[in-house]
Amino acid sequence: MHLFREHTVLALNAAEGLVQLALARGGDLLGAVELSVAGRANEHMAPAAVELLAGQGLAVPNLAGVACVRGPGGFTGLRMSLAFCLGLARGAGLPMAGLDYLPLVAAGPGIVFTGLLAVWVRSRAGQVYAQHFQASSGDQGPTPLDGPRALALPDAARHLAEAAEARPGPVAVVGSGAIMPGAAEALAESGLDNDPPPGGPWCDPAPEILARAACSAAYGPEPPEPLYLRVSDAEENLAAIARSRGLDPDEAAKRLARAMAGPDNGQS
Repeated sequence: MHLFREHTVLALNAAEGLVQLALARGGDLLGAVELSVAGRANEHMAPAAVELLAGQGLAVPNLAGVACVRGPGGFTGLRMSLAFCLGLARGAGLPMAGLDYLPLVAAGPGIVFTGLLAVWVRSRAGQVYAQHFQASSGDQGPTPLDGPRALALPDAARHLAEAAEARPGPVAVVGSGAIMPGAAEALAESGLDNDPPPGGPWCDPAPEILARAACSAAYGPEPPEPLYLRVSDAEENLAAIARSRGLDPDEAAKRLARAMAGPDNGQS
């Protein structure tokens, strides 16, 4: 693994609706592009990266590495961004690094808030990706207290209430899941009030945060493993999808398993 704190790296985040590209060197942001292109990220990532690099008089071979947010987040955005970064890195012989999304979201409010900080990122209707942090209003960033989990809103609120009992003091919930339908009700039922830090809504990490994380990440030759935490909607609803297309659900499951195993699974 290599650390490129003083080298130029490109970072990409497409975990949610906003596509973010950040060019960084030495922990500093050289330039950034943010695109609201829901459903069309794939056609915009390459031109945006070329434009971002050209603005600094650079090209892909001038990079020391490529960092990509690996999740958790939306399946389509994560798959497209990870695939794009892999193609970029392999084409130029560059190492890669994976960035976890929830700590990036926590980093912004963690600078201005002291207390128990919960990051909730929307997973699907009524569900979030959740992780707890201890924030101390400093540049060091919030400290993770647990790992990310995929939870229904009532369970996320219950886990947060349990964490709050063990850590008396201010409690704040940030991220796209904190403002989704049902979030406020789930918190109220658990006896919690959400008073998010000023400067919110704290849904997308600032480009400066993405830049710092990319410069301090560990880079290596292998692509980062996606962090999905749950199966996709298509996998979960495979039987219904198969029947709607006139396929046997069991056969569809076998085809999916073969496809996911890849060409070297030893089967003909």
